[in-house]
Amino acid sequence: MFHVPFAAALPLVIVSTFVHALPMESDFRDVSNNPTLNTAVPGLVGCAVPDGRYLFWNGNTVLLQRSPGSGIFDAVATGYAGDPGFVILSPGGDYVLMGQGFGDGTNANLYQFDFNNPQDFSPGDEIVVPNHFAGAFLSTTLVAFDRGDFGSPAEIIVLDLSAELDPFTRSTGSPRAVTVMQRPQSPARDTIITKPASSFSASISVDGSTFYVADSGNGQYKSFAVADIVNAFNTSGTVAWASGTDIGTPFQYPLGGVSGVTAGGNLVMAGFGSIVEVNPGTGAIITTFDPAGTGPFYGMVFNDVTEDFIAIEFPASFGDPLTYHATFAGIASLPVGEEWVLTMLFTALSVATVCFVFRRPNAG
Repeated sequence: MFHVPFAAALPLVIVSTFVHALPMESDFRDVSNNPTLNTAVPGLVGCAVPDGRYLFWNGNTVLLQRSPGSGIFDAVATGYAGDPGFVILSPGGDYVLMGQGFGDGTNANLYQFDFNNPQDFSPGDEIVVPNHFAGAFLSTTLVAFDRGDFGSPAEIIVLDLSAELDPFTRSTGSPRAVTVMQRPQSPARDTIITKPASSFSASISVDGSTFYVADSGNGQYKSFAVADIVNAFNTSGTVAWASGTDIGTPFQYPLGGVSGVTAGGNLVMAGFGSIVEVNPGTGAIITTFDPAGTGPFYGMVFNDVTEDFIAIEFPASFGDPLTYHATFAGIASLPVGEEWVLTMLFTALSVATVCFVFRRPNAG
């Protein structure tokens, strides 16, 4: 493992000085030449840690921003293989969960990663769960997945990870159940919400007592009470899709799902054509972003500490490089005197080049 020292979490008083307002579209510029970002194969997912730094996972390496707004990302751990589906911060802010996405088509790995004490992956660190598209914490131990099987409607399932996330159990090396829930042996307990026919998965988000979910196939956004989701899980029940509160009208917004919630309670959504900020109560679009100016399909990594985000532009042809747009406040330009080098080649089924970031010794 390449352990690169990084700053400890900043005090809360410093975090509170961030200005909570989304940037303007004109603030964004293409940062795809940043060596950290252009190594993302097959993609890049991430989140913000409590002091406002970005944490990224590219399907092998975990990268942590050196300081909030820095253009330098340190490779803090490696070996976390897979199709990067999502990264979410724990409710306590002390670790992240990284979801492997499609996995083997039935099951996928879920990785618990302590960014304050980063370690390379070791066999046995993984938690085996159903394949998935997106995830969100409902509580300290309950995690919701938006997932689906080929030919079937997408669904929301809830997993109880209390045993798998318990530090005492993990630290003593005691056996743990790696299959959190197995389908279809307990479908009533597993599937909490079944979406309509022709539905597809999208990003999901939780804001306090509200759970936000989208059906990208039918163009719908809905909200549900977290308490109702948790109660359905506890009672082996289900929540009807129709019982959710509609947000806007079908196909009014980009269909990538809710990627974040601002301090003011507005939703940030990405997908085909743009990224939008939406008032969930009125359905009104507050702001529209198209950093590329060409209306491509966007993914995004939302920073709920600084209320900034990284816009990820997907190429028209599969396999072409991704393009990244960020503000200067989110990812600064490379400092004068820095040199960036490619240092390692990794082989895993196919050969992929992974770029690590090092600082030249005499750069100051």
